[in-house]
Amino acid sequence: MIKTITTRPKEYLKVRQRAVRDAMKTLKLDGILLHLPADLMYLTNFTGDDSIGLITEKDFILVTDFRYKEQASFEAGWLKLVMRDGKMAEALATAVADSQARRIGFEANVTTFGQAHSLDKAVKEKLKGQYDVEFVPLEDVMLNVRKVKDDHEVDLIRRAVAIAEEAFTALRGEMKARQTENYLAGMMVLEMKSRGASDAAFPVIVASGPATSLPHYRPGEEEIKRDQPLLIDWGAVYKGYHSDLTRTLLLGKVSTRIKQAYKVVLEAQLTAIDFLRPGVTTLQADAVGRDIIDKAGFGEQFGHGLGHGLGLQIHELPTMRKTGGEEELRPGMIVTVEPGIYLPGEGGVRIEDDVLITHSGCEVLSSALDKTFEGCHIE
Repeated sequence: MIKTITTRPKEYLKVRQRAVRDAMKTLKLDGILLHLPADLMYLTNFTGDDSIGLITEKDFILVTDFRYKEQASFEAGWLKLVMRDGKMAEALATAVADSQARRIGFEANVTTFGQAHSLDKAVKEKLKGQYDVEFVPLEDVMLNVRKVKDDHEVDLIRRAVAIAEEAFTALRGEMKARQTENYLAGMMVLEMKSRGASDAAFPVIVASGPATSLPHYRPGEEEIKRDQPLLIDWGAVYKGYHSDLTRTLLLGKVSTRIKQAYKVVLEAQLTAIDFLRPGVTTLQADAVGRDIIDKAGFGEQFGHGLGHGLGLQIHELPTMRKTGGEEELRPGMIVTVEPGIYLPGEGGVRIEDDVLITHSGCEVLSSALDKTFEGCHIE
C-alpha cells in the first residue's frame, strides 16, 4: 500500500531532482532506483537505513519499514511511501508497478546481482505479464550528478572541515609522549563529536615512527615518541557531509631523509593547489604535484593519486590521478590534495587539505590549519 504525507521538498532538492530527471531523459529511462543511502539523502534529505528510492518523471517513491516511517515523515514527508513488511524485492515490485515505469536504471556498482535478480523476479510475479519492465545497469550516473556541489553542500562541508580543524588543534595541545596511537585516534573522534560531528568520516589514522610509511595504517598500541614522524589522517561528518585532512608532525629530531621528504611533499602540495582552477584537468593536476616529487628522486615512493572528490561519501568524483581517465575541474567541485612520500622502514609524509574549485581559481577550506610541524615538541 502506498501512502503520501503532504509537504513540499526544499527548492535545492527540486534542482537536484531535475538534474537526475534530465539524466534519465538522456539515457531514455523512465526511472532510477536509488540503493545507495548517499544518493537517497542527496535527493530527499532522508537519512534512514535499509531503504530504497525510485525516482520517475513525476513521482518519488520511498520503500522503507516501520522503523523509519516517522523519520521519513519529518525528513521528507512529500515522498510516496511503500511500507515493507517482508522482503525488500516484493515491496520494490509494488513501487515499480505503481510507477508504471517500463525502463528503470540501477547503479551496477552499488546493487548486488542477488538484489537485481530478486527484483526482476518479483516484478514479473507482480505484473503477471501485463507488460515488461527492463532493468538497465548504470555506471556512476548519480556520482556524476553529485560531483559539483551546490551552495548548501559547500556550507556543510565548510563546517565539517572547521570541526576537524578545531579537533586537531585541541588534540595537538594535549599530545604527550607515551600516549598510544589508539588513544590519540579515540581522542580525535571525541573532540570532533563534542564539536557537532555525527561521527568520524572514516577510521582515524594515527601512525607513529616507521608505520607512517603505510598509507592506510590502522592505529595500535604503539606509543608515540620523540624524534620520529607522527602522521594523523582524520575527518568529520557533519549533517552527512565529510571532510578529510592529514598532517605529519616531525617530533623532535628526525632523520635528514624524512625532513627532505616533508619539504618535497609540502612543495608539491602547495604548487598543486596553486595550479587548481576551472578547466584544469584531473590528469594535469596530478602531474603538477607528481613532477615535483619525481624530480626530487621520490617518484617510486608516491604511488597513489593526488586527490579525490568528497561530499556525502569520503571518496567521490572527480579523481586526480595519473591513470583512470581525465576530466576538467569545474566550479563547485571539492577535492582533496594529498601528495605523499612513503619510505619503508623509515617513515612517511602526507599533507592533505580540502579545496573548493571556484570560478576564478580555488579556495583552501582548511586554510586555518598550520603546516609547519618540523621539530614539534611533546612533553
